[in-house]
Formats: sequence, C-alpha cells, structure tokens
Amino acid sequence: MTRRKLVVRGRQGARVVFYVETYRGNVWITCYDCPFTSEAILEPAQADSLVELINQATQEARRYNDGPVS
Repeated sequence: MTRRKLVVRGRQGARVVFYVETYRGNVWITCYDCPFTSEAILEPAQADSLVELINQATQEARRYNDGPVS
C-alpha cells in the first residue's frame, strides 16, 4: 500500500488533508476537513477520470488567472 498526502487550505482557513492510497487494485481517497471525514474508493478507470477532471479544471483556472489576451 502506498500512501500520499496533500494538505491544503480550505474555506475559512480550515486545514484540509487528502490521503491517496492504493489498496487491492483500487485507489482510496480520504479527506479530513475537521470535524468531517469522507472517503472514496475508486477503480483505476474512475481514478483516471478524476485526474482528467482535475487537469481540465486546472487549465481553466490558469486561463482565468492569465486574463484576457491583448
């Protein structure tokens, strides 16, 4: 099992921790936003789809931050 950790700042300055693990051929994502915890268990194809969605959102955010082309 491989565990990776990402800590980000959530709304209102809350500390949010994401753990991404592989276990028995699946990808497990656990999110801690105290006092809340949520967990998702994804098959590899679903994890690929999630990565693609995140990549698309990242590109959109970069275009927004770059502003209009002059």
